[in-house]
Amino acid sequence: MKKVFAISGSTKSSSTNALYISAISHLLGKDFEVSVFPTIADVPHFNPDLDLENQPKVVSDLREALQKADGIIISTPEYAMGLPGSLKNLLDWTVSSASFSGKPVLALVASTQGEKAHQSIIDVLTVLEAKVFSQLIPFAKAKINFEAKITDQETLTKLKNTIHAFVLALENE
Repeated sequence: MKKVFAISGSTKSSSTNALYISAISHLLGKDFEVSVFPTIADVPHFNPDLDLENQPKVVSDLREALQKADGIIISTPEYAMGLPGSLKNLLDWTVSSASFSGKPVLALVASTQGEKAHQSIIDVLTVLEAKVFSQLIPFAKAKINFEAKITDQETLTKLKNTIHAFVLALENE
């Protein structure tokens, strides 16, 4: 069974991005064990003085979960024409640990617009040496219901294709 670690880029407890993570978990099926990071809101500001020694427990737990995962899912909104600061902060904590290096990452930007965040997450994950499989879902809230079912057929078809590529990368690990 492949282990997948998922991160919502939203600090909102009932976010659209959490719904997309649920939808993806369902689409992956029973051959995948998906665990979800509780909340990025608990990750302290990145501090290089604490990066290698005396790192906060939430950071060491995050790094451990990323290391154990065969693949990673990130679903994020776009805030102010870019990645949410809390998500970028979380990613900054992983630079020295190489937690994303060589790992397949399904990076989804589910937002109203999202083009800037989409390009940004691709750029950041590329620097982190991840194998990036990305998809932009503009007007994302209108394409999924509260039961985490994607209601827009075009979005669902594209997402299934992105998931398929992600799964192939996981199977080749």
